[in-house]
Amino acid sequence: MQSPFKFNLSPVLATFISLFSLMCSAQAQTLDLEAKWTLVSKNQNVAVYQRHTQDNHLEVRGVTQIHAVPDDFLQLLDDTQNASKWIANCQNVTVLNALDSNTRIVHTKFNAPWPIEDRDMVTKSVSYYTNDILHIDITDMGDQYPLTQGYVRIQYISGQWVLKPVTQGLLSIEYIGRADPGGKIPTWLANRTLISSMGETFENIHKQLDNASGSGQDF
Repeated sequence: MQSPFKFNLSPVLATFISLFSLMCSAQAQTLDLEAKWTLVSKNQNVAVYQRHTQDNHLEVRGVTQIHAVPDDFLQLLDDTQNASKWIANCQNVTVLNALDSNTRIVHTKFNAPWPIEDRDMVTKSVSYYTNDILHIDITDMGDQYPLTQGYVRIQYISGQWVLKPVTQGLLSIEYIGRADPGGKIPTWLANRTLISSMGETFENIHKQLDNASGSGQDF
């Protein structure tokens, strides 16, 4: 299946006033950011991290490496009929609107264990490249669409996919995101579900897309 996402890439020009100081500053910021993450689970294929934001919300980060190219992942996203095969607890995904070739509004419904009500969310995804790195920004659009009967609307969603070639044929996939599940759910349960769902989703991505024979890529 050919992905509907088309990218008109143009060269990015940059002026470096002080290369050495810029590199040192960027490295310091990266180290500071990485120090805040806590590893919560890791196996041969997937690593999942967590951290608490300044407003005490839980943010999660999933990482995997697969033998694929970015367009393989875009095709996986485009195949909404099979979204439940890889998105944890997913009932179905519906594209509400394609604003342009890189932007779309998506409605996703999720199963929840009894006695918790099922959840849904409405998000906007914007895809773009910077050099060879594919970014997909996810933002919340739930307050702009009517509520769905029988579902509690997930709120304050924000996230980003980053797909970056590591070596020839090997692709790093990372997602960082946060959300409020809405309704009355104990914080410990919401956090545990968020972490376990991230791990399950990334395991499924690895199974769906990795083209290498044998075991996965340890990292």
